Amino acid sequence: MEKALNEYLEKIEKYLKPLVASERVDIVKEIKSEMLELQGKGVSPTQIIERLGNPKDLAKAYLGEAIASSNGFNWHRLSTVIAFYSLAGIGGMFVLPFTSICGIAFMLSGVFSPIAGIIKFAAHLLGYEIGFTIGAYSANAIVFLPISILMGVALFMIGWLLWKLTIIIIKVMSKGKKKLAQ
Repeated sequence: MEKALNEYLEKIEKYLKPLVASERVDIVKEIKSEMLELQGKGVSPTQIIERLGNPKDLAKAYLGEAIASSNGFNWHRLSTVIAFYSLAGIGGMFVLPFTSICGIAFMLSGVFSPIAGIIKFAAHLLGYEIGFTIGAYSANAIVFLPISILMGVALFMIGWLLWKLTIIIIKVMSKGKKKLAQ
């Protein structure tokens, strides 16, 4: 077997260390068997590695599968969970909650901003003055309505973009292991 393929297998095994030794050996054997089969079909080591993708991502998929398939609590499962989150990185622990919560908050603000402008304008037409002030400045109802609509659109678009980013992050993180024999 080629040196590059052996190095790839070593990296996979390193990332799978939290698994029980028998599981880890089975996974490495499975990947190695597929590699040998593809080599026998004339697929180059570079192409095989490209099909497999990043060893961290492949290991993360196997770790996620191991977490999902086991029941109850044991120390090996805990170490598997910790390994999964360490491979998931900052994106899984900090970025994803930030983008999703901020996305929803901005979209809601984008909806409520024009509603505030419409309420102030309607109140003005009925002879009431509702004070929305920023410091010493208070916009009149006629000026406030288009400003609130523009702010609403801008806030909603920022929220929508953050939500799209959240979906992209989820898709990237939930990508399962790639099939070798495509």
